[in-house]
Amino acid sequence: MSVKEMYSSEFDSDHWVSFVQLFDDLYSEVDPAWKERAEVQNIPPDVSQVLLCEMGEYAFKWLEKKIAALGDQSPVSYLATEEGTNALRAAILRMPR
Repeated sequence: MSVKEMYSSEFDSDHWVSFVQLFDDLYSEVDPAWKERAEVQNIPPDVSQVLLCEMGEYAFKWLEKKIAALGDQSPVSYLATEEGTNALRAAILRMPR
């Protein structure tokens, strides 16, 4: 089983939705230029909400980096499919805070 498949199998939509809602108020304070940039780069709104609130502008660099916890793939490569996007969501839920 690949890392992506592992994360995909553990993705729980209800947990993700509850997690994203934690950032609703903070997201209103995120720089509108960052929000627009995320939209232009086709980052799903829920993913960009979490990443921009947690990482700020660094999220854009992080999305392009190869990440060991993602099987040495970039987060943006996970966004190519719905299964990959859900796997990335599960991985984000596991990130230490």
